[in-house]
Amino acid sequence: MLSRLIGILLGVTLLAGGEGLAAEVPGGSGDFAQTVKPFLDQHCVSCHGEKKQKGDLRVDTLALDFVNTRIATHWTEIMDRINSGEMPPKTEARPPAQDVARVAEWIAGQLGEAESARQAALGEKVSFRLLSREEYRNTIRDLLGVTYDATDPTGLPEDPDWQGFERIGTVLTLSPAHVEKYLAAAETVLNEALALGPQPKSETVRWTAARLRVGGGVYEQLAAKGLLDKVRADIVPNNGALDARDLKIETTGEYVVRVKLSGLRPANGRAARLRLYATDISRTLFEQDVDAPEDQPVTLEFRAHLPAGTHLIRIVNAVPGPNPEERASRPLGTKPFFTMKARQPWQIKLTDEDFKPAWPTILLDWIEWEGPVQKSWPPPAHQLIFFKGESATRDVVYAREILSRFAERAYRRPVRPEEVDRLVKLFEYSQKLGDNFETSVKTGLLAVLCSNNFIYLVEGSAGAPSPRLNDFELASRLSYFLWSTMPDEHLLDLARQGTLHQPDVLREEFRRMAQDPKALAFANSFPRQWLQLRRVGMFEPDKKIYPEYDEYLEKSMVAETTSYFREVMQQHLSLRDFLDSDWTMLNERLAKHYGIEGVNGEALHRVALKPEDHRGGLLTQASILSLTSDGTRHRPVHRGKWVLESMFGNPPPPPPPNVTALKPTPQDKPKTSLRAKIEAHRDDANCAACHRKIDPLGLAFDNYDAVGHWRTEEDVRDGAGSNPKIDPSGELVDGRKFADAVELKKLMVADLDKFNAAFVKKMATYALRRGMTFDDRKSLADVASQGKAHDYQLSALMEDFVLSDLFQRR
Repeated sequence: MLSRLIGILLGVTLLAGGEGLAAEVPGGSGDFAQTVKPFLDQHCVSCHGEKKQKGDLRVDTLALDFVNTRIATHWTEIMDRINSGEMPPKTEARPPAQDVARVAEWIAGQLGEAESARQAALGEKVSFRLLSREEYRNTIRDLLGVTYDATDPTGLPEDPDWQGFERIGTVLTLSPAHVEKYLAAAETVLNEALALGPQPKSETVRWTAARLRVGGGVYEQLAAKGLLDKVRADIVPNNGALDARDLKIETTGEYVVRVKLSGLRPANGRAARLRLYATDISRTLFEQDVDAPEDQPVTLEFRAHLPAGTHLIRIVNAVPGPNPEERASRPLGTKPFFTMKARQPWQIKLTDEDFKPAWPTILLDWIEWEGPVQKSWPPPAHQLIFFKGESATRDVVYAREILSRFAERAYRRPVRPEEVDRLVKLFEYSQKLGDNFETSVKTGLLAVLCSNNFIYLVEGSAGAPSPRLNDFELASRLSYFLWSTMPDEHLLDLARQGTLHQPDVLREEFRRMAQDPKALAFANSFPRQWLQLRRVGMFEPDKKIYPEYDEYLEKSMVAETTSYFREVMQQHLSLRDFLDSDWTMLNERLAKHYGIEGVNGEALHRVALKPEDHRGGLLTQASILSLTSDGTRHRPVHRGKWVLESMFGNPPPPPPPNVTALKPTPQDKPKTSLRAKIEAHRDDANCAACHRKIDPLGLAFDNYDAVGHWRTEEDVRDGAGSNPKIDPSGELVDGRKFADAVELKKLMVADLDKFNAAFVKKMATYALRRGMTFDDRKSLADVASQGKAHDYQLSALMEDFVLSDLFQRR
């Protein structure tokens, strides 16, 4: 609650100084005087000037203070009204569309800069930037060695995003309800990390196929005949027959899970796919393809972290297929166990005439749950915290040492004596209540994990303002940039020595950390936020149109993009590869979706592409193509807008209010392509200027449908006649023309400096956890220039950025 109050007070104080900030926002006085003011004088002042102020709006004296939210609201209204054609009124001469577009774009740019400036201003003195759920989970793991499932329904609230980024300090906030969740989280992880009672007993529970499938007297009959171990539970695609089995967990912790089964793959078909899903906590515990003959079952083993309680476990064959509610897949009556020949005429046929699998089918023997498993007892975190062992004198002096050491690690900086005093008082109060030593220490540890110094990244000091980070703050910024977790001891040691900021030391640390496996956090998290991959699957594809689309494909699509980014980073490749390449990262599932042969297995690996594969770079990856679609059809305008935003950092102005929707083609008229409808829509002067910039960038990818399939005809569902052929050609606003996506990507590579500049800005937004402002432009340009000097190599660009003044500045 204290951290929230500080954030609010800072926000009020700093925003009250908006007039001083306005000068820092790129007022664009030259553009305003040359472009915007003449437009307003000619088309607006007569109704909104000195003599007349319709709607209580006067534009000739409207300030350029876009940081002031009241004034920004007026500018937003002006932009919306000229965009929509409401201003000037129809009785007045209509201004040229290109003039409207230029003015709307200028206003949109100022509004965007002002928003970033307001965000940056909130952290001008002392900034408190809340850890994201991912960062909190990782930090708890490295601090206490405990897995905390932050995304469970009882975990932490979902992180809101700003332009795709989920770690922006002024967007991540705490409400009183959220504070309760952090308190519960701290209690949960400490209970698991500390040995406050006897060691939990490890137990093994086995679910046999007989128990899962057979009930009543039949089970007893099979037991009497010694046939229970012969029972196998068959699970066909999309079969819910083994849903909702209760699993009672007495103690939160790590559990080893083993599954014995066969997976039958049809000729030229997909493998069966086992998924274990805990319904009550909305979490997939395990998922894997299974390709094992009926007479050669395999035993899979994995670990799952499970909270105490009763969980409903679904055992699913996660492959699209027949609906088991319509036709049962398993024998009934006296044949409850699996046999390939025990089919009734009305049941789903699982085999062909030669008894070869017709569907990807799982034959389950048993599932075994063992745990909780412990590396040691007491747990490693307990031994680290109570570092003197069992023979130590348990007094207030020892408690102070424990709490001081723990707080320094948790706060990621030296702890002040008065901070330790407050923690010791909690310990002493708990002792007065009669709690034992360990429980009393836990009270202090709980306060540390609920402190704003732990759940926030705190930069700056009210008593000693500085424009640059100190070495401890720099250690945290670097660690959460590359690892999404707390600094390790080596990094903190350099901060204690006061040498981390030295260029040679910082360079060596960057290279060490970039080679560490924990750097995979950046390779996964940054592209997911930069490219807005959380939107993949937001509009679930229509099963009737795309019956083969499933969750496994969706995960593979996202994994292709994040694995692709990781390959570019680890192999020291160029930013060019993001725009165009002759390779990608595929597994068998995604390769089949793309129609690319010769790729086997579930793991993604690098695959060379041929021109006829119609792939290469990010823009033709299914994740990107699907997130800019709506689940039923592709959306060229959304695709073009995404390219402008994500690849060039140049978002178009928002659309005017009440935009007329595209009308369906009457069923008695010839089928019309979406391109033709958009071009007809573009004839509206209110829309034309902006859409000339947006539409070509989206229409270039019309050969790809809503889930990224390649096609040469558009599947049009309204109208009569044959489907129209795809026309992906277009013309950029500078007059350069292209025939298709291949040629567009070549033009984008030719503009690599623009992409380089946009990429640096996105990376800086991620690392600094705030929007970029006018003051940052020179520093961003310097980093981009260094990147160009290193031939746009991603790893070198990241190093240049870490060594830049911008990265080390508050």
